[in-house]
Amino acid sequence: MKKIINKIRKHKFTIICGLIPFMIFLLLFFAYYPGIITYDGNNQWQQVQSGVISNAHPFFSTYFMLLLSKLHNTTSIVLLFQMILFSFIWGALCNDLKCSKKLEVVKICFTILMSFTPIIGIYSITLWKDVLYSYYLFSLSVMIFKGINNGFKYNIIDYIISGILLALVFSYRHNGMIVSVLFLIIILFIICKKRKQITKKTLKNSLMIFLSFVIIIGIIAIPKNIILESSQKQIKEQTHYKKEFTISTIDSYFLWIMGAHITNGNINNISDLEFLNNIIPIEEWKDAYNPYLINDTSLAKNLDKKFLINNSKKFRNIFIKYSKKNPGTIISHYLKSDALLINPISSRYGYVYIFSFSEWSSPLGFEAITNSKLPTVKKIYNKIINYSIRRPLDLLYQPALWLYLSIIFSLILSMKVYGKKIWLFIMPMVLNTISLLPINLAQDLRYVYINFLTFFGILIIFIINYKSIMAKK
Repeated sequence: MKKIINKIRKHKFTIICGLIPFMIFLLLFFAYYPGIITYDGNNQWQQVQSGVISNAHPFFSTYFMLLLSKLHNTTSIVLLFQMILFSFIWGALCNDLKCSKKLEVVKICFTILMSFTPIIGIYSITLWKDVLYSYYLFSLSVMIFKGINNGFKYNIIDYIISGILLALVFSYRHNGMIVSVLFLIIILFIICKKRKQITKKTLKNSLMIFLSFVIIIGIIAIPKNIILESSQKQIKEQTHYKKEFTISTIDSYFLWIMGAHITNGNINNISDLEFLNNIIPIEEWKDAYNPYLINDTSLAKNLDKKFLINNSKKFRNIFIKYSKKNPGTIISHYLKSDALLINPISSRYGYVYIFSFSEWSSPLGFEAITNSKLPTVKKIYNKIINYSIRRPLDLLYQPALWLYLSIIFSLILSMKVYGKKIWLFIMPMVLNTISLLPINLAQDLRYVYINFLTFFGILIIFIINYKSIMAKK
């Protein structure tokens, strides 16, 4: 008992930094009870309730909800897990960030302010797979920071946890596959490079990351194969074997960018125009094309899916032909579609989905239905949110802004305190951005929520090391 008490005393500031976010999130949860349920989150929860799980959302992100529902069959259990997970991650970061007792108070104050920030507070109680995905990414940054502090001398548990986190990142979003594989390659290279000689122990420990990653992916694959096969049978039975026309991902993507060629008047061949008109009427295609969002094209009212599927090869050849002739159109499209990722003021030209909010009317059906247990708290927080999304404060919701600020703070820390290794802290954020660049389908902030988490992480590291930064030439 004494040992436990002594450990609590020794790590009391770390425990406080972990409890603060949880208590604040819990307060907001009851203010917006039963939490913010989005279109995507509701879709996944309905799959959990019906038992018919598809892979439209990555399988494990829905299956994990199913596992949690066995403990308590409400969305609250998923949100509770989110709150606990983030609180634990933040507490772990604060634990690795050693400082004086005076600066521990700074940590606590920073944690309170961060937790009340609308983007952090609301996302913690929002049913979105992207929230957990971002938390897993941020966990990798925290693991990296632990390695920075101890010369990357991880113990066996650290290696196993890192592998599990990579497997979760891999399984929660489609672009997470790219992020996790790149991260695994980079971190294994760094671990080996830090050793003057590659010993059996180094190889063994490095292998533990890879093995735990592969094992978890393998374990996930077992229920995935069984349940998806069963679900497909049930879907067929429910639709009485009615044939569904589903456009491939690549055709949906080409369909979207083809809208740029049509809008710019690049299609000058009459037979090509006639062919494309059979897929979507040309004038409707022009109106539907939106470089910031794929949905307007892929959900066009008069889209003939059957014709497109049957003539997919010809459609792709036409797309490639005009893309070769008009590379400027493709570049222009990408600069707009990736504005969320690279432009710190992209909302001035497009728009950004921020978060579902009960007071914010939306034609897209993302309104949350809440039964507040703390209406006064909700009323006050509504005012904070509404104020924060006014111009020019709405620029604070631009993820690219926080990407660049994180890079700047990392640059200063690398020159003054930690050396080049601090760049590894922002690596999960950078890899996530890179993975989205080729195919960013919407100006949806949740895709890059990791940018905000990373910024707050690098900012507290910067603040705690402020004296060291200012003292050194």
